[in-house]
Amino acid sequence: MTTRIYLVFGDLHGRILPAFRLATLWARAQQVQIDGLLQVGDLGYFPDSSRLDKATKRFAQEDPTELGALEIVEHSTEANRVFGEEDCAPAMWFTAGNHEDYQALQALAHGDAFAVDAYRRVLCIQDGRVAKVPDHLRVGALWGVDNEAPNRRREAPAYCHLRPDRAVRLACSQFDVLLTHDAPRDAVYAGAGSADIRDVIRSAQPQFAFFGHYHAVGRRLEGDYGKTQVHHLNGMELGGPGGSAEPGSVGTLAWKDGEGTFEYLPDAWLKTFTRHNWRHF
Repeated sequence: MTTRIYLVFGDLHGRILPAFRLATLWARAQQVQIDGLLQVGDLGYFPDSSRLDKATKRFAQEDPTELGALEIVEHSTEANRVFGEEDCAPAMWFTAGNHEDYQALQALAHGDAFAVDAYRRVLCIQDGRVAKVPDHLRVGALWGVDNEAPNRRREAPAYCHLRPDRAVRLACSQFDVLLTHDAPRDAVYAGAGSADIRDVIRSAQPQFAFFGHYHAVGRRLEGDYGKTQVHHLNGMELGGPGGSAEPGSVGTLAWKDGEGTFEYLPDAWLKTFTRHNWRHF
């Protein structure tokens, strides 16, 4: 069976088209085909600029790339160009973080995964469900952030709290990759993260679990996770030196015959991809 290559992204906060473009450029540099993109929430899905949350509205005043979802919910010149490239990745599958328009997502929700854009290239995996992506890679997702940990983010609104019933459902499922926004409890900081996510990993034992949310260089987390490899992804917000992609914000998942390997993209290459050159790199 052919090895399938997926790129896994950290928080994007609206930088959806730059992520697709990065994947295209990486594929050309490595002379491989990218079969799909996976993303760990805080996609920045706000299809209506009048419904931004406070943080997104504040950041967008200085950085319009926070509003990138507006370029895909209707046909746009920029999206036509990025998606029109012959070697563009076919689709991105994502989970919901704490900076999304949940009302808009729930209005579109149907099936295990559903398109949120005019091009049907950006798909949200339903909360607590498992979706099959190309070549039968099974990807489970939980939406939101924990509301029980002692060191949780208390300002997170109730609509984006992780739902324990969805975690229980997923814990009883079989899948290869878990996408969450928050971390397993105590994985990054003591007293932070989700016990529900930790329990899903221990019960379902996917080969990989990916999460974002925390602003730190991406790395593999050690812990009592059985066979599951747990990886944190830094945000890919083009805030590195010279506006470059952050270290540990993107990685490659190679999948063949039901087995996979994961590696972060080299920091040196990510430094060459910036908010200033991504359109014409």
